[in-house]
Amino acid sequence: MQKSQTEWKQKLTVFSFFLGLSLLIWLLNALSKNYTTEINYPISYSQFPSGKVLVNKLPKSLVLDVNAHGYALLSYKIINRPVPISFSVDSYTMNRLSGDTSSFYLLTNYAREQVSRQLSSELQLVDISPDTLKFKFAELVEKKLPVFLDLNYEISKQFTFADEVSIDPDTVIVSGPNTVLDTMKYMYTQEQDLGLLDKSHTGELSLENIPGVKKKVQRVNYEIKLEKLTEVQIQVPIRVSGLPDSLRMQTFPQNIRVSGRVGLSKYERIVSEAFLAEIDFSEVDLGESRLKVNLKTIPEELNAVEFYPQNVEYLLTVK
Repeated sequence: MQKSQTEWKQKLTVFSFFLGLSLLIWLLNALSKNYTTEINYPISYSQFPSGKVLVNKLPKSLVLDVNAHGYALLSYKIINRPVPISFSVDSYTMNRLSGDTSSFYLLTNYAREQVSRQLSSELQLVDISPDTLKFKFAELVEKKLPVFLDLNYEISKQFTFADEVSIDPDTVIVSGPNTVLDTMKYMYTQEQDLGLLDKSHTGELSLENIPGVKKKVQRVNYEIKLEKLTEVQIQVPIRVSGLPDSLRMQTFPQNIRVSGRVGLSKYERIVSEAFLAEIDFSEVDLGESRLKVNLKTIPEELNAVEFYPQNVEYLLTVK
């Protein structure tokens, strides 16, 4: 029994050896023959027409019909890391699509020699697909755009701006297709949320990435200067507009008291001459005993503005 099992294993080993040898001989014989097959070959584009920028997508690879020995094809399939074909666009005379001055096409058959030279010597080029490459160009232009900070934040009620938010640089030169740049009024930064601010803040932001648009700078610095608010009160005289020369009007009181909050550095700017408190005689109803006061001009630095009284008594006399 033991002897028969040993003989069976020996026969199986011999059979396996000759079967493997036969398969190897068959494979070597098969690989020695020539075959025609399709392979995907990467392509890189360069040398676009001067002053133009490509605005459409081009194929990242070409489908090549090649003829080669089985060994070469097997090597390509296993390694499959070919150097991309360099396609110099400006070295060809392209045809313009009818009715479209910005669109062109090129028959890949005209590039056959250039493609073939860049293939391995073991691969013989038979055909190229797609048979046509389409290019859409736009004018390459340059434009200077103001920077817009895309910041989200709130300021604590006890603080206000000490100055305008500063940006460095506040403008940026960009270049790209005229079809894109013609619609751009600002160069936006990437969005950032700062939350609640109770002190001055500085930071750095990246500019927004826009496909096809190149920027001479990639980041900008900004500064938000804050200062504490202080209470202010001031007496403002009431003026009467539209009063006929034959009449005289006196209000009681003659001034209103304006109160508000202002940043410490701007406190001295809050003077009575910066306000305009007015009664428009053309809107006066002489049947009313009190007239409404309109506070028409307020310094932009003043916050939370209130004034009293809002209605005043008056005496109208003839000159």
